[in-house]
Amino acid sequence: MLPKLAETPGSRIVVTSSGQHKGAKIEWDDLNAQKSYKWLPRYAASKLANLLFVFELDRRLRAAGAPVTAVACHPGLVGSNLARGSWWGNMAMTMIGLLFANPAMGAWGALHAATWKIKPGGYYGPTGLSGLRGPSGESVISEEARDPLLAERLWDVSVTMTGIDPGLPPVNRRA
Repeated sequence: MLPKLAETPGSRIVVTSSGQHKGAKIEWDDLNAQKSYKWLPRYAASKLANLLFVFELDRRLRAAGAPVTAVACHPGLVGSNLARGSWWGNMAMTMIGLLFANPAMGAWGALHAATWKIKPGGYYGPTGLSGLRGPSGESVISEEARDPLLAERLWDVSVTMTGIDPGLPPVNRRA
Protein backbone atom coordinates (compact mmCIF):
# COMPACT_ATOMS: atom_id res chain seq x y z
CA MET A 1 0.00 0.00 0.00
CA LEU A 2 2.90 2.39 0.57
CA PRO A 3 3.51 3.05 -3.14
CA LYS A 4 -0.19 3.86 -3.60
CA LEU A 5 -0.24 6.13 -0.54
CA ALA A 6 2.91 7.89 -1.79
CA GLU A 7 0.97 8.87 -4.95
CA THR A 8 -1.45 10.92 -2.83
CA PRO A 9 -0.03 14.11 -1.31
CA GLY A 10 -0.81 14.42 2.39
CA SER A 11 -1.71 10.76 2.86
CA ARG A 12 -1.65 9.37 6.38
CA ILE A 13 -1.50 6.05 8.12
CA VAL A 14 -3.50 6.18 11.35
CA VAL A 15 -2.97 3.53 14.03
CA THR A 16 -5.31 3.26 17.00
CA SER A 17 -3.83 2.67 20.43
CA SER A 18 -5.00 3.31 23.99
CA GLY A 19 -4.00 5.03 27.19
CA GLN A 20 -3.61 1.48 28.48
CA HIS A 21 -0.14 1.50 26.86
CA LYS A 22 1.21 3.38 29.88
CA GLY A 23 3.03 1.00 32.19
CA ALA A 24 2.72 -1.88 29.73
CA LYS A 25 5.55 -4.33 29.16
CA ILE A 26 6.14 -6.42 26.08
CA GLU A 27 6.99 -10.03 26.94
CA TRP A 28 9.72 -10.47 24.34
CA ASP A 29 10.31 -14.11 25.30
CA ASP A 30 6.60 -14.97 24.91
CA LEU A 31 5.21 -12.76 22.13
CA ASN A 32 2.67 -15.38 21.05
CA ALA A 33 1.43 -15.86 24.64
CA GLN A 34 2.22 -19.57 24.57
CA LYS A 35 3.63 -19.59 28.12
CA SER A 36 1.05 -17.38 29.79
CA TYR A 37 -1.91 -15.21 28.95
CA LYS A 38 -3.66 -12.60 31.06
CA TRP A 39 -5.94 -10.48 28.94
CA LEU A 40 -5.37 -7.01 30.42
CA PRO A 41 -1.54 -7.06 30.41
CA ARG A 42 -1.60 -8.51 26.87
CA TYR A 43 -4.08 -5.85 25.74
CA ALA A 44 -1.90 -3.11 27.23
CA ALA A 45 1.22 -4.60 25.60
CA SER A 46 -0.56 -4.68 22.24
CA LYS A 47 -1.37 -0.97 22.59
CA LEU A 48 2.27 -0.22 23.47
CA ALA A 49 3.29 -2.25 20.40
CA ASN A 50 0.88 -0.20 18.24
CA LEU A 51 2.61 3.00 19.35
CA LEU A 52 6.13 1.62 18.97
CA PHE A 53 5.20 0.50 15.46
CA VAL A 54 3.63 3.76 14.32
CA PHE A 55 6.45 5.91 15.65
CA GLU A 56 9.08 3.68 14.01
CA LEU A 57 7.07 3.70 10.77
CA ASP A 58 6.90 7.49 10.83
CA ARG A 59 10.66 7.80 11.47
CA ARG A 60 11.41 5.44 8.58
CA LEU A 61 8.98 7.19 6.23
CA ARG A 62 10.55 10.58 6.98
CA ALA A 63 14.09 9.21 6.66
CA ALA A 64 13.17 7.75 3.27
CA GLY A 65 11.67 11.07 2.15
CA ALA A 66 8.27 9.44 1.65
CA PRO A 67 5.32 11.84 1.37
CA VAL A 68 3.30 9.72 3.84
CA THR A 69 2.79 10.50 7.52
CA ALA A 70 2.15 7.95 10.26
CA VAL A 71 0.20 9.09 13.32
CA ALA A 72 -1.53 7.47 16.30
CA CYS A 73 -4.78 8.05 18.12
CA HIS A 74 -6.88 6.69 20.97
CA PRO A 75 -10.59 6.93 21.82
CA GLY A 76 -10.42 7.52 25.58
CA LEU A 77 -12.92 5.62 27.73
CA VAL A 78 -15.95 4.85 25.59
CA GLY A 79 -19.26 3.23 26.42
CA SER A 80 -19.88 0.76 23.60
CA ASN A 81 -21.62 -2.54 22.98
CA LEU A 82 -18.42 -4.40 23.85
CA ALA A 83 -20.14 -6.20 26.74
CA ARG A 84 -23.49 -6.77 25.01
CA GLY A 85 -25.43 -9.82 26.04
CA SER A 86 -24.91 -9.36 29.76
CA TRP A 87 -27.20 -7.18 31.84
CA TRP A 88 -24.28 -6.05 34.01
CA GLY A 89 -22.07 -5.38 30.97
CA ASN A 90 -24.79 -3.38 29.22
CA MET A 91 -25.36 -1.31 32.36
CA ALA A 92 -21.63 -0.68 32.84
CA MET A 93 -21.18 0.42 29.22
CA THR A 94 -24.22 2.69 29.44
CA MET A 95 -22.77 4.36 32.54
CA ILE A 96 -19.35 4.73 30.90
CA GLY A 97 -21.06 6.31 27.88
CA LEU A 98 -22.88 8.79 30.11
CA LEU A 99 -19.88 9.66 32.29
CA PHE A 100 -17.08 9.58 29.74
CA ALA A 101 -17.81 9.22 26.03
CA ASN A 102 -20.23 7.60 23.63
CA PRO A 103 -18.96 5.91 20.43
CA ALA A 104 -19.32 9.12 18.38
CA MET A 105 -17.16 11.02 20.87
CA GLY A 106 -14.69 8.13 20.93
CA ALA A 107 -14.12 8.69 17.20
CA TRP A 108 -12.80 12.24 17.71
CA GLY A 109 -9.18 11.13 18.15
CA ALA A 110 -9.24 9.05 14.97
CA LEU A 111 -10.90 11.86 13.02
CA HIS A 112 -8.33 14.32 14.35
CA ALA A 113 -5.43 12.05 13.35
CA ALA A 114 -6.90 11.38 9.91
CA THR A 115 -8.13 14.82 8.90
CA TRP A 116 -6.95 17.70 11.09
CA LYS A 117 -3.67 19.49 11.50
CA ILE A 118 -1.19 17.11 13.15
CA LYS A 119 2.48 16.64 13.88
CA PRO A 120 4.14 13.72 12.07
CA GLY A 121 4.45 10.88 14.55
CA GLY A 122 1.88 12.51 16.83
CA TYR A 123 -0.60 10.89 19.20
CA TYR A 124 -4.14 12.30 19.45
CA GLY A 125 -7.15 11.66 21.62
CA PRO A 126 -9.34 13.12 24.35
CA THR A 127 -7.77 15.92 26.38
CA GLY A 128 -10.08 15.97 29.40
CA LEU A 129 -10.03 13.95 32.62
CA SER A 130 -6.56 12.42 32.12
CA GLY A 131 -7.26 11.61 28.48
CA LEU A 132 -10.47 9.70 29.14
CA ARG A 133 -12.97 12.11 27.58
CA GLY A 134 -13.35 15.47 25.88
CA PRO A 135 -12.28 17.09 22.64
CA SER A 136 -9.29 15.70 20.79
CA GLY A 137 -5.81 17.11 21.06
CA GLU A 138 -2.25 15.95 21.60
CA SER A 139 -2.10 13.08 24.07
CA VAL A 140 0.49 12.02 26.60
CA ILE A 141 2.82 9.23 25.51
CA SER A 142 4.84 7.05 27.84
CA GLU A 143 8.63 7.18 27.62
CA GLU A 144 8.68 3.51 26.71
CA ALA A 145 6.39 4.11 23.72
CA ARG A 146 8.85 6.75 22.44
CA ASP A 147 11.93 4.51 22.88
CA PRO A 148 13.48 4.22 19.39
CA LEU A 149 15.52 1.15 20.33
CA LEU A 150 12.43 -0.74 21.51
CA ALA A 151 10.60 0.37 18.36
CA GLU A 152 13.40 -0.87 16.12
CA ARG A 153 13.46 -4.18 17.99
CA LEU A 154 9.71 -4.59 17.52
CA TRP A 155 10.05 -3.68 13.83
CA ASP A 156 12.75 -6.32 13.29
CA VAL A 157 10.85 -9.00 15.22
CA SER A 158 7.67 -8.20 13.27
CA VAL A 159 9.45 -8.54 9.93
CA THR A 160 10.90 -11.88 11.05
CA MET A 161 7.60 -13.23 12.40
CA THR A 162 5.42 -12.11 9.47
CA GLY A 163 7.90 -12.37 6.61
CA ILE A 164 6.69 -8.96 5.44
CA ASP A 165 9.24 -6.19 4.95
CA PRO A 166 7.91 -2.88 3.62
CA GLY A 167 11.40 -2.02 2.38
CA LEU A 168 11.88 1.06 4.53
CA PRO A 169 15.50 1.27 5.65
CA PRO A 170 16.34 1.66 9.34
CA VAL A 171 16.89 5.14 10.68
CA ASN A 172 20.51 6.14 11.22
CA ARG A 173 20.39 6.68 14.99
CA ARG A 174 24.00 7.83 15.20
CA ALA A 175 23.55 10.88 12.98
